[in-house]
Amino acid sequence: MRPLRRPRVRHRGLLAAAVAVALGAAVPATSQAAPSARLEVALVPEQLGRDTTIEFGFRIQGPHGTVPPPVTKIALSYPAGFGIVTSGLGLQSCRETSLEEVGVEGCPSQSLMGYGTATGDIQIGPEVIEESGATAVFMAPFQNGNIALQFYLNAEDPLAAQLIFPGLLLPARAPFGGDLTITVPLIESFPDGPDVALVRLRSTIGPLGITYYDRIHGKFVPYHPNGILLPRRCPRGGFPFAAAFTFAAGAETTAHAAVPCPRRMASRGSARAR
Repeated sequence: MRPLRRPRVRHRGLLAAAVAVALGAAVPATSQAAPSARLEVALVPEQLGRDTTIEFGFRIQGPHGTVPPPVTKIALSYPAGFGIVTSGLGLQSCRETSLEEVGVEGCPSQSLMGYGTATGDIQIGPEVIEESGATAVFMAPFQNGNIALQFYLNAEDPLAAQLIFPGLLLPARAPFGGDLTITVPLIESFPDGPDVALVRLRSTIGPLGITYYDRIHGKFVPYHPNGILLPRRCPRGGFPFAAAFTFAAGAETTAHAAVPCPRRMASRGSARAR
C-alpha cells in the first residue's frame, strides 16, 4: 500500500541527521542475527462465555537493542472458539478510497473495530529518530470470502503521513482459531533515506471505548456494540496467542503469549510473554 501523501519532515534532528548522511556519515553495519519480539495480550473483561475486547501489543528489537529492519508482515494467531466473526462488530465496511480521501471521518461508525498507537524508529547514522502515531481498525469489504480489515495510521511527529495497512482474517492450525494477517508497507522517512522500522504497536479488537450509531426514525441513536464472545471453557495453560513477523531483509521471528484462565470473578487478564 502506498502512503496517502508523501511524509513531510518537521523535525530539526531528522534534517540534521539527513545532512550528516549526505555528507558521508557512516551507518552502523546491520547484524545478520534475527530481530526479537515480545507479545502481550489481555482480555477486557475476562469472563468465560461473555463478550470481550482483545488488547494486544508487541515490541520488536534488533540484535543487542539495535533498530530492526522494517517489518513487512505480521500474523497474529488467536485462540479457537473466539467469536470474532459472530460479534456485533463491523456491521458496515469502510472502503479504502474513503479513508484516503476523508480519513476516519469518512468511515461509518459501525465499521470501527478497534484503535491504538504505533511507534517506528528511523536509523540515520548514529542517531535514532522516533516516529509515533495513532491507529484505528476498520472492517473492509470481503476479499475472496475472507473478512478484511484496514489499519489506518495517522503519524504526526516528526513525519506527517497517513497510511493504510490491509489485513485479513484467515484460517489457522490448532490450537488457534484464526490468523489476523497484516501487510505493512515500506514507509520512506525522506527521499533516498532509510525506511521507518515499526518497533511498537498497541491495538484493540473489540467494543472497548467504541460507540456505534443507528439511524432510527431519522435520528442517530448511540449504542455500545457487542464484543468478541469468549468460549465457556478455557484450555489448560490459558488462551494461547502467537505472532509471526516477516522483515524486509528476509528475516523472520515469532513471539508467544497466553492469557491465564480467568477466575469466576476476574475482570481483567494480562498475557504472560514467553
